[in-house]
Amino acid sequence: MDYQITCPGCGKPLHVPAAAVGKLARCPHCRAALRLPADPGASPELVRTGPAIPRILFIPAFGLLVLGLAGTLVNAYLAARMSLETGFARDFARGRVREVRSAESMSGAMSKPTGWSDAPGAAVGGAAAVVAAEEEADEKLAAAWARGMTPLHWASAAVSAVVLLGGVAALRGRWLPVAVAGCVAAILNVNHLCCLPGAVVGVWGLLALARDDVRAWIKR
Repeated sequence: MDYQITCPGCGKPLHVPAAAVGKLARCPHCRAALRLPADPGASPELVRTGPAIPRILFIPAFGLLVLGLAGTLVNAYLAARMSLETGFARDFARGRVREVRSAESMSGAMSKPTGWSDAPGAAVGGAAAVVAAEEEADEKLAAAWARGMTPLHWASAAVSAVVLLGGVAALRGRWLPVAVAGCVAAILNVNHLCCLPGAVVGVWGLLALARDDVRAWIKR
């Protein structure tokens, strides 16, 4: 005699044909593995198996793993050098300042109107003074940035480690709060522009983890 049961994974009603009682089956909604009861009044048993990770979760979980591993290694390496090697933080900050100045120069050049040119006869001494003033300002800015570089990179290494653990949790289908924390950390990790791919991977991962079938797979 056919009867209905409720899936313990997703809570949706299922129709059980008489020929399937007592056998193993999968919920068509959440893919949870069930042992169908022979007694119509009994609840089905949730069977712990090792099914493949849901496709919707695989790419963001793998992305968390890659971004977290790369971010942890790079930031920890830089932070360690800044902590142990005198002057490295200053040199690193100086390089970042030069990159910013270069980007500003390119932006300024692109914003000039067509046909614009510097006034002829500009004094060489005046130009040299401007360059010297800019270099002095850049050096002061690099010194200011250098003071915060070491703690920034240690903090980024810690955040990247959370991203890495989130990827491991998502791929293993365990520790849902850790997987969610990894997605959030990927979105917020702004050092080295990690937030650009991290935002995509993190949001994708959060949307995947909110699905009933993914949650049922994690709780299997």
